[in-house]
Amino acid sequence: MVVKEDRPQAPVPAELDGHQNGSEEARPPYPYLGRSVRQVGSWESVDAAQTPHEKNKRGELGKPLFNWYHNRTSRDPLGRIATANASADRRNTLGTVIGTAGKGGINADKVDVTDPKAMTKHIKEVAKFLGIDECRIAAVHPSFLYAGSRYPDDGTGSTRDSGVGAAGPEANAKRYPYAIACVVAWDYNMSRAHRHRIGDAAYHFSAEKLVVAYANLAAYIRELGYSAERTVAQPMPLALAAGIGELGRHGMLITRDYGPRVHLGDPILTDLPLVPDQPIDIGVEDFCKVCKKCATTCPTNSISVEGKAVINGIEKYKINWETCYRLRPHVMEFWESCLTCVAACPYTKPKTWWHFLAVNTLSRTPIPLRSLVVWPLKWLDDLVWGKVPRKRVQFMSHDSAVLKVPKSMEGMKVPADGNVDGAIKMDGKTGIYYPLKENTRRFDILKEKRRASKAVASRR
Repeated sequence: MVVKEDRPQAPVPAELDGHQNGSEEARPPYPYLGRSVRQVGSWESVDAAQTPHEKNKRGELGKPLFNWYHNRTSRDPLGRIATANASADRRNTLGTVIGTAGKGGINADKVDVTDPKAMTKHIKEVAKFLGIDECRIAAVHPSFLYAGSRYPDDGTGSTRDSGVGAAGPEANAKRYPYAIACVVAWDYNMSRAHRHRIGDAAYHFSAEKLVVAYANLAAYIRELGYSAERTVAQPMPLALAAGIGELGRHGMLITRDYGPRVHLGDPILTDLPLVPDQPIDIGVEDFCKVCKKCATTCPTNSISVEGKAVINGIEKYKINWETCYRLRPHVMEFWESCLTCVAACPYTKPKTWWHFLAVNTLSRTPIPLRSLVVWPLKWLDDLVWGKVPRKRVQFMSHDSAVLKVPKSMEGMKVPADGNVDGAIKMDGKTGIYYPLKENTRRFDILKEKRRASKAVASRR
């Protein structure tokens, strides 16, 4: 089933869009991004100011989310140095230091690139040396670029009217014909502890690692004598075009080696002569139709079990990002990032021979016969790994089988040691992931009922 989105698309000003009067004739053909997404209608470049974080910074998503973004401090010291938004002092986070640093200049002594294929191989080797797990190249298309720059790394807000983004998608696509898309994988065992501080550490520190690696790689390109720009391109379509992975039902990029447990970050746009890679097919389109484990385990019911929708002219699985996003301020006493869909995804496995065997078997099976392979693989995953991942993970002083909550939590009985008993019976193998199945609207309803009760009581 395909659902047509009725949401009106905001017109993009011609000075930002980059093509005359927004005419379809002036646009280059939409590129092939693999089987997991498909263009079925007209598209407009995404306005960077309308992305979730940008809307939240302006307070458009309500006070709880606004305060979660701007005014929270992590209860975990690791969390306070992992991400600026949860830090006690932003100067203690690498992302802030790098994001607020000025961009370096371009070396006037430009390296003459006579063999783009050799340079492409070299850039990938440098990326690997810098700590990047996978690096691939995409040919830039205007649809991949924001209408205005994405928010800068220092968290100060959108730069729509200044910088490279103001030139417009069409102009930037011509100026920077190549994009370098990179990913850093989360630690596999730590990522199994979703809805826990352990999973938070895996998620945030891989992001920090990617920020440092991207900054180094961009600086290296400038030292070669070429431009390197970031915060201008959308990570997902570029990753699909570059062949890093395919788009899953959960809205995450699924890679061959790591599944969805990867960080994308902002790709590098450059005029360095390179050779683009091509989209890949690892069977995600066929597996996601059957699997649906991410949808059935999502704590906020934000992932659909139905078919795809058409969003901005692109047919893909529709994620309710707002319900996913709204859970965060209600659970930040326990954890920062959910990650349940990543932990539940059958593609999330360690780099072992049997993982490669399963993925390669599916990808090499002729498309009409893949359903015969998907069902046995899904059954095997449920049998070995379980339908809901609840594995106990121990990491330094953290233990996912021990749930610690603030003693001041209203309406919750907490023993003297701070541990909550009875949520899930601890058998030495099972972790506690609270809350297990909640809908973010439930919290709002409870608050509304309390306010209504108080209002009635005050009138008596």
